[in-house]
Amino acid sequence: MSMHKSGHRINLNVLFYAAVFLSILTFVLLQPFGDPPDEVNRYKVAQFICNYGKLPTGEEFEVAIGGYGGSYAFQPLLPYMIQGILMRLLSLFTKHNLALLLCARMVNAVFGVIMAVYVRKLSLLLFDDRLMSWLFCLLVMFLPQNLFLHSYVNTDSMASMSGAVILYACLSGLKSGWRRKDCITLAVGIICCTLSYYNAYGLIVTAILLFTLSHLKKSRKQKLGFSLKPFLLKGTLISAIVIAGAGWWFLRNYKIHDGDFLGLAARKANAIRTALPEYSPATKTTLADSGVTLKEMLCSMDFFYFLWNSFVARFGPMTLPTLPFLYLWYYRIFRIGWLFTLIPGRMAGTYGPLSKTVGRHRSAAAPGWKPPTVLFHLSLLLSVLIPMGLCIYYSYTSDYQPQGRYIMPMLIPFMYYVTLGFHKFAALLERLIPLGVLHKWYRPVICGGLMLFLTGALALTLADVVIPHYLGGTNLWNGEWIAF
Repeated sequence: MSMHKSGHRINLNVLFYAAVFLSILTFVLLQPFGDPPDEVNRYKVAQFICNYGKLPTGEEFEVAIGGYGGSYAFQPLLPYMIQGILMRLLSLFTKHNLALLLCARMVNAVFGVIMAVYVRKLSLLLFDDRLMSWLFCLLVMFLPQNLFLHSYVNTDSMASMSGAVILYACLSGLKSGWRRKDCITLAVGIICCTLSYYNAYGLIVTAILLFTLSHLKKSRKQKLGFSLKPFLLKGTLISAIVIAGAGWWFLRNYKIHDGDFLGLAARKANAIRTALPEYSPATKTTLADSGVTLKEMLCSMDFFYFLWNSFVARFGPMTLPTLPFLYLWYYRIFRIGWLFTLIPGRMAGTYGPLSKTVGRHRSAAAPGWKPPTVLFHLSLLLSVLIPMGLCIYYSYTSDYQPQGRYIMPMLIPFMYYVTLGFHKFAALLERLIPLGVLHKWYRPVICGGLMLFLTGALALTLADVVIPHYLGGTNLWNGEWIAF
């Protein structure tokens, strides 16, 4: 029986990963080069690495962003390094432009599948209930915009993948007392995050807080204490791996950009020198400069409309939406989930992931003790609030772009709370309305209905929007190649 059930789970996992990969592949093979947001300028960095076998400094003409100045080479570029190296190897056999582009895009498609694997592993740590764990997986990985981000040349894809790895390592470490495997996994996730996208750094803050939280302990007098020795030993291991894997990037920036560790000041200076006057950071008027208040931007300019719209699904250069009624249902799911997640766990008869650490796993930091749930949730909420706050800040003070991809680093914790809300809702129904045999059907009906919608929404988006749009117009195979 157990083997049958195990095999059944494996088959479902494989089906899930295959659905994710094929959905990403649909975008990869259809959208013309340069149609996704700024793919042309991002691809320049990977192509430079392919052509010259070295990293650009950002000053080179080949990687410059035409008109706007600056370059994506000033920002973390690990994904471009992987793409450039593989393109360079492929160029030994063919120099066909489409082959090289597909090679670069497929790197991000693989990141998408790896993300799906870790989201699935994470779901089993977050939810004992099998249906809820699958609901969480579909909320994260079947979101059309998330799949779209894994289909073209960018650094967002690796950042999203690293978020899944980081949060899985943190939850696994909380439950196991931080085995060496968990420490190494967390370090690898932080390296990928560090070298992919600055907007995703909120996940690193969350990882630090969760790691620290796991070393709190209670004394016999029920007073909080701290397990310093394991914290230092395991923290040193994680830090050493991260410094070895990612420290070179900041040292390189310090050397070639005159002490600018992040390279952001160097990028701005380069943009001022090379941009057209109307796009130069020195002369461009921001919303803050124009006298528009932050409240006006958020409440009177459709900021949140476009932000959430493109968080769910908006493809190409942010001009191709999915079917209108799908947005309404996505928003309803988000609102209902977050509303019910506010219900106290005791009222719903459910306690969340930390309750599973007690009695089932022993923590080296705090054996048999459940860490404070409030601190756990505050840590996760930070990984939601930081990307949102950065997006609002940059739109107001630098470049008004309410695009969902800028808040995608919050996707996993955001969907965790949506799932937790429905988990509590089902538990509340079972507790308050125990109608005999119907009692057993609340959870399957709720989860089944939601998963059916999520699967159908993705299928409709691909079959009724994406495929007809590109097959009926310009696509990867009939579009003109953009030369530079």
